[in-house]
Amino acid sequence: MVQRLIRVWEFLAYSLWVSPLLFALGGAAIAVGVMALPQEILRNSLPDLLPGFSEIETVRSLLETLLATIVTMTTFALSITMVVLTLAAGSLGPRMIRNFMGDNKTQNALGIFVGSILFLITSLVMMGSNPESGPVPHLGATVGIALFVISVFVLILFVHHLGRSIVADEVIQHVGKNLEETIQSACTTLAAPIKAAEKAQTTLPDPQDIAKDQGICIGASGYVQGIDYEKVCEIAKETDTRISLVIRAGHHVLAGDIVGQIVPLKPDGSGKRIAQCHADLLEVIMIGTHRTAMLDVEFALRQLVEVALRALSPGINDPFTAIAAVYRLGRALPHAMEFRYPVGIWIDDHEELRLKAKLSDFDGMLGAAFDQIRQAAGSKPDILLPMAEVLESLMRLAKTDQQRDTLRTHARMIASAAERNVPEENDRKAVLRAATRVLRHQLRL
Repeated sequence: MVQRLIRVWEFLAYSLWVSPLLFALGGAAIAVGVMALPQEILRNSLPDLLPGFSEIETVRSLLETLLATIVTMTTFALSITMVVLTLAAGSLGPRMIRNFMGDNKTQNALGIFVGSILFLITSLVMMGSNPESGPVPHLGATVGIALFVISVFVLILFVHHLGRSIVADEVIQHVGKNLEETIQSACTTLAAPIKAAEKAQTTLPDPQDIAKDQGICIGASGYVQGIDYEKVCEIAKETDTRISLVIRAGHHVLAGDIVGQIVPLKPDGSGKRIAQCHADLLEVIMIGTHRTAMLDVEFALRQLVEVALRALSPGINDPFTAIAAVYRLGRALPHAMEFRYPVGIWIDDHEELRLKAKLSDFDGMLGAAFDQIRQAAGSKPDILLPMAEVLESLMRLAKTDQQRDTLRTHARMIASAAERNVPEENDRKAVLRAATRVLRHQLRL
């Protein structure tokens, strides 16, 4: 259930329309409340704060002018937003668009514009039913003027924010912060299952060795967006089975793939229990057309990798952005060292093993972070050197021998790439020396 709520929350958080919709409803509600108040009593009580309009037609003309102006401002803001999204897709990658759409400042700025428009429209509609001799809505005019002034300053701040948000370093820092939060959140949830699996040295079955009558056959093609592990444990307990899952969030599956195994703990009625368990499992394995950042750690990593790869492409050729992405990945990867084992196990209240599941681990995250960058920068010592420096720093923080072996493997691949592709001898030697420091650090341990 929690996994599904996270997926829904991510959809809403990265939708550009949610915040403006809430502001619009709020603007309309405020207009109804303001116009329903006794205007003359307020005017007499606050003579210095409310403007002194003598005719309702004057207020109507003022609000119509403000409405037209704010609509123009909103159109301008949306045009700027589309230009920024286009530039971001071209220079930083199309997957960066979701970060711009999910930016709170952008959503709230557009929301203030839309809310002001709905306030003015609602006020004008309610004024339309009032006779010319009716009470003049002094408070409505005051709030409309205030919203217009606020919208002007919000537009200035909005343009300033968009100008900064498209700078590569700002994007890298923002994506890196989201990455660290995703890793820490996943670690908090999965730390206990990982430690239990590491202690027991749990392994998963090979999908090719799973018997057909015990296999979990996925029903739809797409990306695994999330798995509700707690619900899977409940299903296993209710059907008295033990479940193994060989997929995790981020994997791509095809309809008909075997993604796990169901083993009945008692022989009687096993076929019926397996069928029931299989049907229930398909409901908690969430399949979609795209990957999700909140539940898929490696997807968040690959967003930074995509920025680096775009920067290294011949059309852009911006090594400084690639270097910034490498260092930002280096700052996030120490958090990933808590994922010490690629499997997690869940045990019920009666100490019965109910679920074994494949999870992201440090080896996979490091590969997702560095493999493609190393392959794209094989002939660029200015990129290989920062990568080797990050590996050296990570060696001091490694928690297991397996993690140190993985870091040493990547250092060797960097050295091999330099030997093959870097023509200048001094540049090649500099990269080799940096990679050798990683290897020697490993040997001293």
